[in-house]
Parts: sequence; C-alpha cells; structure tokens
Amino acid sequence: MKKIFLSIILLLLLMLQSCTTKKQMLYLQDLDSYANSNLNYTSSKIQPNDILKVEVGDLNPLVAAPFNINTTSTSQTSVEMMRLSGYLVTPQGNITMPILNEIKVGGLTPADAEIKIKGRLVNEGYLVNPTVQVRVLNNKFTILGEVNAPGVISFSEESISLLDAIGLAKDLTYSAIRKDVKLIREQDGKRLVYHIDLTTAAWMSNPNFRIRQNDVIVVTPNKLKVNSGGLIKDPIQLLAISASILTVILLLTD
Repeated sequence: MKKIFLSIILLLLLMLQSCTTKKQMLYLQDLDSYANSNLNYTSSKIQPNDILKVEVGDLNPLVAAPFNINTTSTSQTSVEMMRLSGYLVTPQGNITMPILNEIKVGGLTPADAEIKIKGRLVNEGYLVNPTVQVRVLNNKFTILGEVNAPGVISFSEESISLLDAIGLAKDLTYSAIRKDVKLIREQDGKRLVYHIDLTTAAWMSNPNFRIRQNDVIVVTPNKLKVNSGGLIKDPIQLLAISASILTVILLLTD
C-alpha cells in the first residue's frame, strides 16, 4: 500500500513540475518599466501580389479621370470588389496604370509610390498639380498554433501591433509558449524570422514587431501539450484525471 501511495505522489509531483508557471503565463510582466517610452513607426513596403488602390485627383476631376480605373458602379463599393478592380503588383514589383502604363512600385512604401506616380504625371506633362493616393487593399496576416482562432485574418490598417493580432485570433491558449512566439516576414527578397518573448514588454519598442502585410505568426505548444498528443488539453485536466485514478485505487485497496 505504501508503494502505491509513493508512486502516486511521485506521479503527481512530475505532473506539477510540467504545469505552466505564473511567470510563463502572464503578458508584459515588466510593462511599468517601459511606460512613457517613445513610439517608433516604420511604413510597410509594397510587395508582389499586393493589390493597390490608386486614386489620382485634380482640381478638375475630368482631367484626372483618365488615370483612374472606372469604379462608378455602386456594386464596386465593397472592399472585395475594390480588390478585384485594383492594381495587382507583379512578381517584378510593377503595376500597369491607364496612360502611364507600367510603373515599378515594389519595395516602395505607399507614400513613396504616391510621390513616384505624381512625379510621372507632372514630368510627362499630363497634370500640373495632381494628388495621388495609394493604399494596399489586401492586408492580411496568418496566425497558427496555440491560439483560439487560427487562420488568415484581414486588417485595413497599414500595420497593427502584435497584441492586436493576438486579440483578433481570440488570444493564446493555456498551452501556448509565450516566451517564444515566432514572427515570419518576407522582406526585400528575404525571409526573416523573429523570436518574441511576450512575458516582457521589451519587444514593444522594436518597430519590426508591428504586424505587416503577409506576416505569419506561429505560436508553439508547451511540452505538456506536445507529450499528450493533444489528448489532454491542460494541466488542470491532467490533475483531475490523476485524482480520479487515485480514488479508484483507494477504493480497490479498502
């Protein structure tokens, strides 16, 4: 009987050792240390397969009209329809506009693309003082692993924070490793991988950790989740099963 009790106690101790600690669970544990810190923003660059909305304006709308895609139909007011009628950036980073024809915008920020298009309109004698607006219509990121709502998620802003992205995915699960969230980004023809520790606020001062178009976030499960093969969802469930086993053993040994 003593051997059984010792075995059970040892098993429970091993389970408790595998449990997620408070320091592994809480976000931004040193947040107060980064209060009033400066915010740094960097603009995202246009990539192949981006869909752009380009609007050219002028004091005389009739003069600017030939440089715009015709979107007068009321059926094209939705974002999805705007995407279908937008400019698709080729693998070479080009778009083809009316009259101006091919323009290379890949690798430029939307603001830089506006300057480039405006420059061509003026320098080639088409318009005197035009306005140009460039916006990416298909901003999205992918989040996989230990989140409550994994998948491909769209957003309308130029970039969002990592915490915004996690919020859109309905937060991390109990089994997520918060100390090593992976951010995968394709930029300037290279694939970059960042490792982010969400238990500290230090990463918040790094502008690279704002989520941009086509980013992929991977949240890894902890060892307990991996070892259980997904059958046992969290340590509380594991302890409940252990308690049930202990109860059965005590009843059988009476």
